[in-house]
Amino acid sequence: MKTRISNTVYWLIALLFLYTGYTLSQINYMNIEWFSRSGCLIVILGGWASFGVVFKEKLLIQRMNWKRNQALNKSKYKFLKAKHHEALSHDEAAEINELHDKELAAQLEHLRLSVGALEASLLIGGTLVWGFGDIFLLYLNSAL
Repeated sequence: MKTRISNTVYWLIALLFLYTGYTLSQINYMNIEWFSRSGCLIVILGGWASFGVVFKEKLLIQRMNWKRNQALNKSKYKFLKAKHHEALSHDEAAEINELHDKELAAQLEHLRLSVGALEASLLIGGTLVWGFGDIFLLYLNSAL
C-alpha cells in the first residue's frame, strides 16, 4: 500500500513539473523553452526513485529479520518451557526460517516490480519530454 502511495506522489510531482514547464513556456519566461527542461527534472526524479528502492529494501529486510527473530524467540521459549525433544525445536526453527525466506522473497519481488515500473516510466517519459518537448509544444501551439 505504501509503495502505491509513494508511486502516486512521484507521478504527481512529475505532473507538477510538466505543468510548471508548460506554463513557463507559454508565458515565455526569460525567453527560454521550459517544457523540455521539465523532462530533465522528471528524469532526475526517476533516478531519485531508484535510490529510494535501496533504502526501502534495507528497511524491509530489517523488518522481516526482526519478525523472524521474534518467532524464533517464541519457539525457543515454548521449547524451554515444555521441554520438548530437541529435534522438534530444530524442525520448528527450520520452518520459521523457510517461511521467512519465502515471505521476504515475495515482498522484495513486489517492491522491485512496483518501483521498477515507476522508474522506467519516469525515465522514459522524462527523456521523451526532454528530447521532444519543444517539438510537442510547437505542434500544440500550431494546432490551437
